[in-house]
Amino acid sequence: MKFRIFWLILSLGSWVAIAAQADDLGSGLSESEMDSAAADAAPDTADEPAPDADDSQALRLSLDESIRLALQNNLDVEVQRFTPLVAGEQETEAWGAYDPEFFAEFGYSDTDNPSSFLLEGLGVGEIGVSKSDSYDGFGGFRGLLPYFGSEYSFQFNGERTTTNLPVQSFSPEYRSSFSLSVSQPLLRGLIWNEAWTRVKTSRIRYDESLENFRRRVMDTVQEVEDSYWNLIATSEQKRVAQKSLETAQALLDQTETQYEVGVVSKVEVVEAQAGVADREFNLIAADNRYRTAQDRLINLVLSTELTPDSKLRIEPTDPPKEYVTYHVDAKQATQRAFEQRPELKIADDAIERQKLELKFAKNERLPRLDIQFNYGNRGLAGKQNPRLPNPDFVAPPDPPFLPAGTISEGNFGDTVDDFLTDSAADQISARALLTIPLTNTAARSRVSQTELELRRTTVQKRRLEQDIILEVRKAVRDLESSQEGIEAAQRASEASAEQLRAERIRLEYGESTPFDVLLREEDFVTAESREIEAIRLYRISVTGLSRAQGSILANRNIAIDQISAVR
Repeated sequence: MKFRIFWLILSLGSWVAIAAQADDLGSGLSESEMDSAAADAAPDTADEPAPDADDSQALRLSLDESIRLALQNNLDVEVQRFTPLVAGEQETEAWGAYDPEFFAEFGYSDTDNPSSFLLEGLGVGEIGVSKSDSYDGFGGFRGLLPYFGSEYSFQFNGERTTTNLPVQSFSPEYRSSFSLSVSQPLLRGLIWNEAWTRVKTSRIRYDESLENFRRRVMDTVQEVEDSYWNLIATSEQKRVAQKSLETAQALLDQTETQYEVGVVSKVEVVEAQAGVADREFNLIAADNRYRTAQDRLINLVLSTELTPDSKLRIEPTDPPKEYVTYHVDAKQATQRAFEQRPELKIADDAIERQKLELKFAKNERLPRLDIQFNYGNRGLAGKQNPRLPNPDFVAPPDPPFLPAGTISEGNFGDTVDDFLTDSAADQISARALLTIPLTNTAARSRVSQTELELRRTTVQKRRLEQDIILEVRKAVRDLESSQEGIEAAQRASEASAEQLRAERIRLEYGESTPFDVLLREEDFVTAESREIEAIRLYRISVTGLSRAQGSILANRNIAIDQISAVR
């Protein structure tokens, strides 16, 4: 009789301790705890073990703070920041085709030319050598005008020549001239020439780069949100695994005590030991998942702060269990996605770029018809040639090829005195150039190729629209099912908690075994884990729907122009 009283007191004392620990475990997802989710989610509670002993390196962050740090430090975002800058420089480079070009050329020549021509001879009846020294050069600027493809050129020429020929009036002789030329294509090269097409397409590529940056930012925000809630979930899973191990250890201690007094058999002790070993394994796996989630979030938020020997850890401060029930219309969500998704804007830009390429290809198929205009003046001056037969010679009216009057002298500057005046020596010309390719195989093939590319790009956009429809529909279903899943998981958790309590009571009265209690406790842990996973899926589904609609940045009040600057 005394032995039975001792066994009863010992059993009641042990199971009171087990029940207190199990009540702590079961209360993790009760309705009262759901109402105070912020307190439960605080990562500095005693229920959540820290992965590192060095608490000084724990960084407490809310979700908004994590996103802000990620947009500052994330290397993927930083890499993508350079893309619009590069595209902007490429657009500037395309405009460089219209930069004016200065050109110049200078030279000197010394020419000896044997001659038997009497008028060039140095002596009557002799074969002489005419000599001439010349300094000449020209310079000016030329370029291309935007849109119409007009080419322009302004050139100034200057020359100084000395000779030993007696038939030259001046030695040295100075000559100068200027010319202004304009060439305008009327068919091929009009508007849709290579330079203008490149300017237009480079502008579209710049817009594409901005949308690509916006897409990368959206993806990063989604990754941070998913990783943030995943870290909270793995932390909760680790807490549950730790509690489960403590419960199994308490059960093992009680079973060993019962075995020592001869109440239970060795088999039940072994069963309890197996339960402890199984939960130790679960705790190791849960801790590994928690550390992996830490590394992933740190890498997203702080990037280079994650080192091989880093002890830094992030403690989320946002409550994971509070949630709002959403009612989403798939049709409206899809319409918003069509209006806001950067992928569709990129597809539109690709189509527009192909249209420009098609215009250029069709223009290249045309004949070339250019008109050219040229206007210029020429001037002449010099010093009297000392080898003239009679420097004071006055030419008679006939023959007309001899110079009239006395020879006047001047310097190089005197050659431009008559430029742009009524007495200027004008040089005016207008020409038309026509080129008709007989087969033009390359140009016709390029048009066909560009048309096919345009059709393919259009189909790709339709394919993208279908993908977005599928994505939005799935996101809506995921959100609805995750909301229903939370309610179902909560009911399952409450039911399994009651079953565990009932099994404990049965064990107290000798109607159950430690193995049965471990099975119920395992069911309860599984139910609580499912509730944690249901909440995680809900958070990820909310983020996924925002990303599918293209509204994830607007929901977080993130402005692209505020984060696009290179750090």
